[in-house]
Amino acid sequence: MSIVYSKLPTLDFLRPHLEVPEVNTGMQYALTPNGIVTDNQEGLHAVQDEQGRVVLRSGIEFSMVVYRGQTEEHKLCVPSLARKKHIAEQLMELCRHVAFEDAIGDHPYVRICEQARFGDSPLFINRPGLAQHYGLATDMLDLTSNFDIACFFATCRWNNASHSYQPVEHATVPGVLYRMLPLALIQFSETGSLSHVGWQPFHRPEQQRACALRMQTGQNFAKLPGVQLIRFRQNRKVSVRIWKSFDEGRSLFPNDAASILAEQAKFLVQFTRGQIDRAWVKLVSWRGTGCTIDDRIRIEKSLGITIAEHPVLNWDDLDMERDEGKLRNQLNQVLANVRYRLTASID
Repeated sequence: MSIVYSKLPTLDFLRPHLEVPEVNTGMQYALTPNGIVTDNQEGLHAVQDEQGRVVLRSGIEFSMVVYRGQTEEHKLCVPSLARKKHIAEQLMELCRHVAFEDAIGDHPYVRICEQARFGDSPLFINRPGLAQHYGLATDMLDLTSNFDIACFFATCRWNNASHSYQPVEHATVPGVLYRMLPLALIQFSETGSLSHVGWQPFHRPEQQRACALRMQTGQNFAKLPGVQLIRFRQNRKVSVRIWKSFDEGRSLFPNDAASILAEQAKFLVQFTRGQIDRAWVKLVSWRGTGCTIDDRIRIEKSLGITIAEHPVLNWDDLDMERDEGKLRNQLNQVLANVRYRLTASID
């Protein structure tokens, strides 16, 4: 079906049509008649996952819809790992992903957070989710619980020359918003799992109200149950206004040591044997098929991968807080502002 671009609505017209609820106005509402009362204030909300760990979701307490924004529609909406067509490319990206996860675990603040407890439960530090939101290739797709943040990604694109996000000023193809009802995934276990990455020891996921959908090989997000595709007409004034409302992208991408480390990870070619082996495990899980030992040796050699005795990626030369006392105080300040609900089990 052809699309008449000039007749599509802009985001300003689309928002009321989609009945996007406002946030941070202090409005309270009941989820069900005589049921739980909540509000539209964004913050950190403690939720216990199936493994008994506490996830600190960022945003409003109950987000019934999640979004994804893109400056244009692609034939396939797939995770970054799926955009690498050859097995050798996928292996290299996963080696870098594993190296970044290992380095994350060596950060002093991450170590403190992974040992911390909220109430009687451990905090969940989502290392794969951090790798995803700091730009490493994974089997996950970025989503957000915040409509305005999705609009930023739908109206602003990355500019390699300026190394920054810039508003879309002229376009001949529609921008797109995806809207998904997470509850729809419950009925389809084969579609993948949605996680709220939320607060993490590094700032980016919290600022982006981050969610991540783990997908399977061959899946197209646009075709999953509960996903709605909405096209809109780009408009310079709207794009610039959204761009400025997020401090030209800086509020969603705060400059920190983790972003510098992630950039270093994207060029690594030296890994420990253990990191390479773990990357192979991830790759076999993603592709659903293994390789012979000879094939593995050939692929590693073709990539120019070299073996290091110790992890190469580290925080040694990066500017960051290392004082454990200050880092514990920082975490305590975060936890003091977490909102939560007390529940009781009935035996």
